[in-house]
Amino acid sequence: MKDRIARAEIGPMVDPQLLQDVLGEALATGGEFAEVFVEDRRSTSALLDDGRIEEMASGRDRGAGIRVVVGETTGFAHTADLSPTGLRAASAAASAAALGGGDGVREVVL
Repeated sequence: MKDRIARAEIGPMVDPQLLQDVLGEALATGGEFAEVFVEDRRSTSALLDDGRIEEMASGRDRGAGIRVVVGETTGFAHTADLSPTGLRAASAAASAAALGGGDGVREVVL
């Protein structure tokens, strides 16, 4: 008998229309290319010593990275705030970094 794996219906982590709006705003400010990467990852680990659990840890990484390209310059911003306000702020920061151009690394505080 084959094992059955229960599969839950997984919806989008962020509303697709919000992503379209955020990308549109990044392009409207002068970006030639823009993309959003959204992540929600959970992890659990156990440290065993001689068969006994010595340490247990769990965590969750959740957030979005936004990249905007203007010519040869790329601006990037990351946020753990997946709300419309958080995503728009990250998009504006990535756009500002890309439009700022220049050499080296430029940090934009959100």
